[in-house]
Amino acid sequence: MFLEKFFIKDPSVKRHVAKTLTWRLVGTIDTIMLGWIITGNPATGLTIGGFEIITKMILYYFHERIWFRVNLGLPNREKRKKNKEANTKNISAQSFKISRSHRNLQNHHTSLVIWFTGLSGSGKSTLANGVEQKLFSNGIKCYALDGDNVRLGINKDLDFSDTGRKENIRRVAEIAKLMADAGLIVIASFISPFKEDREIAKKIIGEDHFIEVFVDCPLEVCEQRDVKGLYKKARQGTIKEFTGISSPYEAPDHANITIHSNNAGPGESIQQIMSYLENKMQIMEQEGAHI
Repeated sequence: MFLEKFFIKDPSVKRHVAKTLTWRLVGTIDTIMLGWIITGNPATGLTIGGFEIITKMILYYFHERIWFRVNLGLPNREKRKKNKEANTKNISAQSFKISRSHRNLQNHHTSLVIWFTGLSGSGKSTLANGVEQKLFSNGIKCYALDGDNVRLGINKDLDFSDTGRKENIRRVAEIAKLMADAGLIVIASFISPFKEDREIAKKIIGEDHFIEVFVDCPLEVCEQRDVKGLYKKARQGTIKEFTGISSPYEAPDHANITIHSNNAGPGESIQQIMSYLENKMQIMEQEGAHI
């Protein structure tokens, strides 16, 4: 209890106690042997050693503690101690600040957002799913966002009015940014019909990490592909404010990639996107994006 209360909390004290005991054992054996040799009586040697072990352990311990506080011969010890404390504080402070670059380094690829836009039925989801499968098969950490997993969850409170659509895209952009910050390549597939909303999304995510893919397809072709009958309902007035019919679609002026899905097949289009993406990632790596 005495050692636990007064000494053991200090690691240096533990070491000095251990050294005191082991050294004193060696010294006491030496004293006993010398006493025996000089007096010719082993009992005398044991008596001398018995008294000596107690007194010299106490003296040795305090001798060690005094020298521990003396810097003689150790001019840099205090400096090393301060540096160690400073480094420990820095490591502790930095341990809670894992940046996007750190995550990109761990993943061995950069993180960004691929934003698909186009009319309903243009082929956005098909291409987005194909790109996700390609990335995943190549060991890239990625995730796809679309109406199925956003509108039914976090954005289920929003309607399809212009205001509801604007807020939908804003929220999606914020989610995509967080996921990109976490080190993922995000594939977002939304009609996102208004230029202003797409520009806001680009600003939230960051232009350097935003790839806009315009899936361009004539309205009549989209209507022919409409297996859900949404365009038919829109023309009948059952669905209000439907993009392309009763609500406008504003095509991008300067999309990073334009896919003419009525002329090119999914395989060819996916390869076009993958080629652009690989080139983009190489450029970011050369610019120090840590991929």
